[in-house]
Amino acid sequence: MSKQPRIVTGLGKAELHRILVCGYDLNEELVGKITFSQMAFLLLLGRLPGPGEVRMTDALLTILVEHGMVSSAVTARLTYHTAPEAIQGAVAAAILGAGSVHLGSSEWSAKMLQEALPRETKEVDFDALAASVVNRYDERKQRLPGIGHRTHAEGDPRANRLFQIARDSEVYGRYCQLLEHISKAAEQKHGRRLPINVTGAIAATALDMGLPWQITKAFALIGRTLGALAHIAEEMRNPMARNIDAAIKPNLVYEPYRTERKP
Repeated sequence: MSKQPRIVTGLGKAELHRILVCGYDLNEELVGKITFSQMAFLLLLGRLPGPGEVRMTDALLTILVEHGMVSSAVTARLTYHTAPEAIQGAVAAAILGAGSVHLGSSEWSAKMLQEALPRETKEVDFDALAASVVNRYDERKQRLPGIGHRTHAEGDPRANRLFQIARDSEVYGRYCQLLEHISKAAEQKHGRRLPINVTGAIAATALDMGLPWQITKAFALIGRTLGALAHIAEEMRNPMARNIDAAIKPNLVYEPYRTERKP
């Protein structure tokens, strides 16, 4: 008789008198002794971070919490307005749209960087490698993920701050370096400013800390979850969903859409 397959997890286990997280006793070794940033690092990477990694993780979790009345914030408010009994639905609606266009591009920027520079690569010509990445995306007529920003066209101050912290905390590594070379190569080829944006900086620093590219979006999702909750809390105190609805209606132009039946 074949053995039953084992179901294995290394994250957590709840027992009668204790809860284990990554091999640590939650109440005796973690709660009140480590920060949320340290806990996030422990769960995502399986070890407690060093001092520089703590500072970098804290910055990554903080940097995307709030960016004004963007689409995710409006979505959270409108969803809460229609279903105030379920704020979790409003939070979920806010982060479901984290994708390649808005909020979630760190994942695709990290994929671009890791495909260009596999972790096992030893010798690197950053100028040549960056130029090849830019040319490849141009040939496919695709935007470079992590490069350029509509609002911060002259340079994303959040990206600059993350790279400064990465250098100060000794997290800055080959992926940060490669992304900076890609930005310069793109600017040289297109003759205009194409600075690194915040999701690109998140991607590069997260890779340099050792995260898989598929998980780099975690910082955007965790941070914007807090931001969505803040917008919901403000919607409770100062409702604006009806005002948003009222602003749309007088500016809405109705143009009936019909297609002709094919003969």
